Amino acid sequence: MDTTGTYRVEANVVRAANNLSVHDVTMVTQCTPSHLHHVVGMAERWNGPLSVAVFVQLRELSIIRRLMRKLQHCPAVLGQHTSVHLVYVEKQLDHLTVNNAGMLSAAGGGGDGDSHGAALATAAECADALKQMSTSKDANYALQVPYPNNLLRNVARDSSLTTFVMVVDVDMVPNPSLREDFLQFARRKELFQSHKYYDKDVYVIPVFEARTSLPSLPKSKTELITVIQDKTVRPFYITRCDKCHRHTDFQKWVSLAPSNEAGMTAAYDVAWKDAWEPFYIGRRTVPRYDERFKQYGFNRISNVCQLHMASYVFHVMDPGFLIHKGFKEKGQFHADKDAENSINRDLYTVFRRELRARYPEYTRECV
Repeated sequence: MDTTGTYRVEANVVRAANNLSVHDVTMVTQCTPSHLHHVVGMAERWNGPLSVAVFVQLRELSIIRRLMRKLQHCPAVLGQHTSVHLVYVEKQLDHLTVNNAGMLSAAGGGGDGDSHGAALATAAECADALKQMSTSKDANYALQVPYPNNLLRNVARDSSLTTFVMVVDVDMVPNPSLREDFLQFARRKELFQSHKYYDKDVYVIPVFEARTSLPSLPKSKTELITVIQDKTVRPFYITRCDKCHRHTDFQKWVSLAPSNEAGMTAAYDVAWKDAWEPFYIGRRTVPRYDERFKQYGFNRISNVCQLHMASYVFHVMDPGFLIHKGFKEKGQFHADKDAENSINRDLYTVFRRELRARYPEYTRECV
């Protein structure tokens, strides 16, 4: 259960292979079943530990559990290092029963019907499982209950076993060498040494968005610059919320001269400014996301604000990047977005006041 007793959490319904070092980075994301197919491309490019929290409506829980058990035997689809965790609203359990295996099924039903055992599923079975999930009618912010995005982020992050984590949206992918480039950077800077464990540094990864018509996503910074010039890729959220990401200084990042230092570098630091909510690689010791924020608005910026007030330093990394699949445009959001944003804005005001009391030794503000 979560701390409010509202949501039940079932970790590792798909369990990753346990053969990676803790000296690694876990990519963390969250979604509803209809968006899980995005994880395929994410896992392929990341090629490392990936932790996904999936929010499930109770009416679909039985079939989602069965499909997840099938995906457990599809390492070629999700990647052998991907773990999946289910989250659902506990109070809706009155019409369900729990069978002896701990699996939920409709009252009077016959369980999940998993016949695969430990055998690998065929490619067709794996593809069918993802296809069935993609037909779910549940979109992330258009559910019958509030979408607990920050709880999901925490569930997936807490289930990771590595020193570093990077929390991203499910429809984003990294450049293919991002993970290995960062690990080499971390080794050079001795970031895995015990005396560095409580460093207050996070490593910002610039994010861009690509037209859905782009035949293939860029794999290197050189390719990225080419498609930026072609206007098929642009800075993330540039027309929807420019101030949310412009402080990363995309123009400066694109124009950086090659470093004399081999591999990835911390190219420059950015002081936090109002509304900036970058995606970053950080230690598992960084503050967790505040789970009171649900639905749309202020759920990520509240976390970045807390890092700022706790005196974290934001290093912008080069040449790694993330790509969001599709342009973010005004008018694409669900109907209640503005109302939700207003509610969370009021909560954000309370949250900032709480942070001032939590960090009295620091003088920073989120204004």
